[in-house]
Amino acid sequence: MRKKSLILAAAILAFAQPGANAESRMSALEVPDAPHMPETREITDTLRASSVTGLRPLKETGVNRTEFDSLALKENISLSLADILTYNSSLFVKQYGRSSMSTVSFRGTSASHTQVLWNGMKINSPMLGMTDFSMIPSYFMNEASLLHGTSSLQAVGGGLGGAVILNTKPPQEEGFNLQYIQGFGSFLTADEFLKMTYGGKRFKSSTKLLLSTSENKFKYVNMDKKEVRYDENMNIIESWHPVEEYESGAWRDFHAMQELSYDTPKGHKFSLSAWYLNSYRQLPQLSVDYGDNTGFLNEQRESTLRAVASWKKSWARSKAEVSAGYSGTALDYDYARDKGDGTWVYMTKSRSKVNTVYAKGSYEHYLGDKWYLTGNVSVHQHFVKSADESIVVLGNESAKVGYDASRTEISAFVSAKWKPWKRVGLSLSFREDMFGSSFSPVIPAFNADVLLSEKWNLYLKGSVSRNYRFPTLNDLYFMPGGNPDLKPESGFTYDAGYSLSRKFGKRFSISAEGYWFDSWIDDWILWVPNGAKKDFYTPMNVSKVHAYGVEQKLGAEWQPAEDWKLTFNGNFTWSPSINCGEPRSAGDESVGKQLVYIPEFSSSFIASLHYRKWSVAWKWCWYSRRYTMTSNDYTISGSVPPYFMNDLTLNRAFDFRWAGLSVSAAIKNLFNEKYLSVLARPMPGINFEIFVGITPKLGKRDKK
Repeated sequence: MRKKSLILAAAILAFAQPGANAESRMSALEVPDAPHMPETREITDTLRASSVTGLRPLKETGVNRTEFDSLALKENISLSLADILTYNSSLFVKQYGRSSMSTVSFRGTSASHTQVLWNGMKINSPMLGMTDFSMIPSYFMNEASLLHGTSSLQAVGGGLGGAVILNTKPPQEEGFNLQYIQGFGSFLTADEFLKMTYGGKRFKSSTKLLLSTSENKFKYVNMDKKEVRYDENMNIIESWHPVEEYESGAWRDFHAMQELSYDTPKGHKFSLSAWYLNSYRQLPQLSVDYGDNTGFLNEQRESTLRAVASWKKSWARSKAEVSAGYSGTALDYDYARDKGDGTWVYMTKSRSKVNTVYAKGSYEHYLGDKWYLTGNVSVHQHFVKSADESIVVLGNESAKVGYDASRTEISAFVSAKWKPWKRVGLSLSFREDMFGSSFSPVIPAFNADVLLSEKWNLYLKGSVSRNYRFPTLNDLYFMPGGNPDLKPESGFTYDAGYSLSRKFGKRFSISAEGYWFDSWIDDWILWVPNGAKKDFYTPMNVSKVHAYGVEQKLGAEWQPAEDWKLTFNGNFTWSPSINCGEPRSAGDESVGKQLVYIPEFSSSFIASLHYRKWSVAWKWCWYSRRYTMTSNDYTISGSVPPYFMNDLTLNRAFDFRWAGLSVSAAIKNLFNEKYLSVLARPMPGINFEIFVGITPKLGKRDKK
């Protein structure tokens, strides 16, 4: 009886933890007798912090996972997931301008080596192999986590750097709820967010709407141009960098998400998530372009619908899940100039349509007290049509440059995790991928962890694996330049590290996690100049890359008094990513050099102070110099200078009898830094946005 009471108490505590993910809580409840390792977890709110002993699921053995707190995801409605990753992770975020395309990469790899899952379905573009994180509003996500290196094989193949896992779900609160937030900011920016939810005993619904618009015009000092003044003898007597206006960069993004779920009396769980995106974005001239924007057209339009339906059923020691989904995207890009008589001449008129059908089945089971077994099979069927209608082949208007292709991607995964002793966990996994008619070899992964100290919650972790990434459809079929003879990239990845957490008394706690990683990637795909006149690019397996380094995370929390709380979370990464291949020509200077647009060093932190219903947070990040040439030339055009970035946010909450009210302000680029993320792409100086939110207490007014 005492044992059952302890089990029930542990299960309740596991569900009470806001920082624990859904799978961890489910495992703790569904498998009460399964082996778990003790781990200190924190339960916190704005004012109070307390410590409990939680349960570490056996399924997380040796996994290097970074989970984002829901407060970080819900900081304000203007933030994309790219903004969240910039300050809350060790990833490199590459931004092409304010609210322009943003990609992320792990551990010295490229953006196409980062796999992204939303509710289990891959959302990487099958054409480009990457994901635009500026198109993912963080406010829509309920859960977000990172799987670093080898750990990504637990969820998906092809993540030579890692994987980003995103999940949305219906509300947990009961009854009808409504929330509205309005934001206004610099450069005529406006954001609006509306959420309507209903939570019943069995049926739940959530509707989210977000509209973001901006003229996005700002002045900047153009360091890529110089103006001079001469005397009467044509001697230079003065020079300066001109102040120019960043224009034709407006955007309008609309997102809508509908989530439904139903729990049957017999424990079956059905859910549906649908996410619609409609985006219009202008792409301004580069800082090296001359002339004005008159008669200039450079814009992108995107419409995307994603939907995933799932069924889940849990038993005493096992769980089964089946899901199916669809993703459809229409992407248009136009680049044209006015001839002066009102006639547009299109240099590029790209039209792309992508349709993907998805299905997945998975099963997991605890065998006895020391074994955890799981397996799954997923299928993605892609259909892609891509054409540039501005180019006509041999005068035939019906023959546009492009391709029409389809590809089936199947991935099968099995894993066994074993706890031979109380403090030791071992995991052996196998994955095999099929892309089209090509199969990868069986991809093994081994993970292990050892609990050295319960007092410090100190674990040592290690892993080793192979991994493969197949070429994208653009790599194979893009016209001109596609290369159907490309080989898949393959590599070995090793990492070793530690994690710890400790609470000192009732008011102070620390946590830390660090890893050494080492990857060798063969047949790295790189687009290089080709053709008789080197007038177009083609992808080739040109490099052997050695990516290695260190990731370090540090967190601390201090409550000096009852109403006060200070928190700190920081990240540091050292990630050399070196081309170790053979020279492609006598003049090839890329061997032994850092890969382009990958910083060797990066760091970020967030420090926050909470007092009653007030909070203030200082966010800081730094990227070292990034090279734009494979020769690593230390010139103006050969590299992007390092930069520091500082943001500041201030929040105040009010609680009225009829509603909850929140007011917040965000100041970005606090010290007005002049910086670039990508060469010749201007970035704004100091700017701000103010948000006001209201949450009516529908039928729940406080009685006073």
